Amino acid sequence: MTNMRRIAKEAGVGIATVSRYINNTGYVSDELKKKIEEAIERTNYRPNELARAIFNRNSKIIGLIVPNISNPYFNELALIIEEVVSEAGYSIFLCNTNDELEKERHYINVLQGHRVAGIITVRSRCKEEYTFLGVPVVSFESVISNEIVTVATDNVKGGNLAFNHLYECGCRKIVHVSGPNYSSAITDRCSGFLKEAEKKQITIDLLQFDTDFQRKMLESNIRALEDIEKYDGIFVFNDIAAATVIRYCQFKKVKIPEEVQVIGYDNSYIGEFLYPSLTTIEQSIQEVGITLADVVIRLIRGEEIKERRISIEPKLIKRETTKLQSNSVQGV
Repeated sequence: MTNMRRIAKEAGVGIATVSRYINNTGYVSDELKKKIEEAIERTNYRPNELARAIFNRNSKIIGLIVPNISNPYFNELALIIEEVVSEAGYSIFLCNTNDELEKERHYINVLQGHRVAGIITVRSRCKEEYTFLGVPVVSFESVISNEIVTVATDNVKGGNLAFNHLYECGCRKIVHVSGPNYSSAITDRCSGFLKEAEKKQITIDLLQFDTDFQRKMLESNIRALEDIEKYDGIFVFNDIAAATVIRYCQFKKVKIPEEVQVIGYDNSYIGEFLYPSLTTIEQSIQEVGITLADVVIRLIRGEEIKERRISIEPKLIKRETTKLQSNSVQGV
């Protein structure tokens, strides 16, 4: 394997000079830079990023911990974050936890071993593990501590929007399909939905799915909707679960939106491709991803972030699974 000793020999310079050039730790003249670059090209040298990280006490890598990359929302979020941090000269180390506490702990240790420059964690189930890492951490949805910046959609308001839309569309027999109760974002959506229903004196039936990804796992929960015909409105806690509900309605020959209206949450790309297309509450993937990436990069650079709770406004996206009024504008 090509190493710095061979590069130094090829370029006719000392190893210390090659090290200064590769690790950017000191002055190297333009003449010697050219010789080293030519030697690197001839030998096809690629520096060991982990060794460089250990030497410099950090790396140009940002850890991204997500619950499950198969969820379209987290999939899109990872792509946006990767694009933003790449422009700033960083790479992403993607970790997929399947919402498992021990797996998240494992990945925290792995990232620490790779001397990552910072960590973005999505829907974390850990608390103390992030406190003493010694690198900047930014959290999406889960509040880890008062010291760690949290970016989150106003999920209570999102639940408000979902109920009011179904109500305005004429729904009165409504069920809310909620998700895993360890997610504060999901419980906040439920809370906001129920509060608005109480104002209108509407009783809401509640059903709970114990997962929010992997179609086969979702379908194992769908039996709870066996009497779906008795409802005229359904609010589902995210888009991928809403897609499963829609599929079940079609299996039971329940017409959407004529017999039952459905609204999801997230506005991931899956909603546009469903038939009928899914009305949903948007938590802007673009805004969330850019905000998370921007905050962690600023923290890595030593900038102060005074705001510890950054809120993203939700938005109603009207499509075909609810009855659009003649004066409605899609996406408003």
